[in-house]
Amino acid sequence: MHIRLLIITFFLQFFPELIRKGHVYVLQTPLFRVRNRRTKIRRKEELAEVDAKGEKKSDFIVRYCYSEEERQKAISDLGPDPEITRFKGLGEISPEEFAGFIGPDIRLEQVTLHKTDQVQKLLEYYMGKNTMERQNFIIDNLVIEEDRPEEEVYD
Repeated sequence: MHIRLLIITFFLQFFPELIRKGHVYVLQTPLFRVRNRRTKIRRKEELAEVDAKGEKKSDFIVRYCYSEEERQKAISDLGPDPEITRFKGLGEISPEEFAGFIGPDIRLEQVTLHKTDQVQKLLEYYMGKNTMERQNFIIDNLVIEEDRPEEEVYD
């Protein structure tokens, strides 16, 4: 998010018209990779479908998840004991995997400005010397999430 803020600040500072006209987008990358290294894809049609999506060509099922809900569904779909990788940023995604996010299912978020947004005030707030104001905003809006072990359900 910090790098995203710096890049958006760059565009706001030097090319605000690109944002105003809707030409700047942020690529959403997945938060999780869920794969089952034990279960191979049996049907050739399913393997071809996975490969067509740009996922790494292998015989193992891989799901890229952009939310906790998608991760839970992938775990349910892939069966017991899947391998779960939590991506913390682009640096943790291999170039081969990254290529799979560019295509028909690409997830882009448009950077927008509202008519009432004042660019100079935004830049001063996010990049200025108002450290205490920003710090208080972060503290007041901080959400802490805990990773908890999955509870097993027995039938």
